[in-house]
Amino acid sequence: MLRSSRVTAVGLSLLWAVSACSAGTPEEDAGIRAAEVCGKFAHESYVESALAKISGTARFSDNGSEPEKALAALRAADGKIEDSEMEGVPNCLLRPPPGGEHLVTISVREAAIILQANPESEKMYTYYRTGASASSSDRFTSIYFRCRMANPKKNFIVNASLERESRVKLPGKEAADKQMIVANAAAKSVAQQLGCKGTNLSKGAPEAISGVYGPR
Repeated sequence: MLRSSRVTAVGLSLLWAVSACSAGTPEEDAGIRAAEVCGKFAHESYVESALAKISGTARFSDNGSEPEKALAALRAADGKIEDSEMEGVPNCLLRPPPGGEHLVTISVREAAIILQANPESEKMYTYYRTGASASSSDRFTSIYFRCRMANPKKNFIVNASLERESRVKLPGKEAADKQMIVANAAAKSVAQQLGCKGTNLSKGAPEAISGVYGPR
């Protein structure tokens, strides 16, 4: 009877140890902090705060992001845009820590032209002072910027777009502003990794200059 009890105790101890190892640490289960996702593009506190605000969470999974593919596609920019390139590559795809539906997707691609503000588009979007042209609504943000690369030597247009798929409800202006902050930080990170010059990307939070929530 004593031997049987010892065997049972050892078995239970091993089971507990295996369960503890497979469960992961509390930090791993909680996901990645906003400041740490996708190459730490949101490391500055105001960007981290904006990302958490538009997502409704401060912890994420960034599995599914394809930063290396995104950078490779831009390094291969040749001025010829195929239909398959129009959606861009998900440089940063964020989900809740356990997985599930997308919260925020930031994609980048080469662009043939820069879409500028016009009287019709200003009825739907707010335009900001960053890059060559930048607009934002309550769910979608787009930034165009020029990239002059030295290695390989080329000059092309980059479009960085952010789609907010989270169910968080935000006032229109707050959503547009916060999304632009996050998209601008992501665009700066991509530009830095490519070695782009002449981007004219805002160093801080981009300023609204026209459109729906522009100055009156």
